[in-house]
Amino acid sequence: MKLQFSVAARNRKFSKAMDRIDPRFTALTDTYESVELAHPIHEAILVLITDNKDSGFLEEVENNDSFFQVLVGCSLRGGDDELAEDVFEILQKAMRLCPFATPDHETFEALFERLRPTVLS
Repeated sequence: MKLQFSVAARNRKFSKAMDRIDPRFTALTDTYESVELAHPIHEAILVLITDNKDSGFLEEVENNDSFFQVLVGCSLRGGDDELAEDVFEILQKAMRLCPFATPDHETFEALFERLRPTVLS
């Protein structure tokens, strides 16, 4: 299963900051993809992050193509470290909202906790 996020930025500064922090998430997305699910339900979790919505905004987007998709608001509240922390929390929240079976949720929770220091160092 894949975990992918993309950015729809209104503000150029937000877009550039997202580009700078993107490499921090490579280990998380690569490791996420290598997990064997006990009960596969979707092909991918797709997260669209935008500065056009308030932080805290989250909307599940209907998708009939076996993807779990969400639109999430985010804003710059500091430097790259704070933005990386916000994006990490957004991805974790999206994972938690995906209707996995309990064993798969537990596996992904453990994965996020194990890789937190890698992304947020």
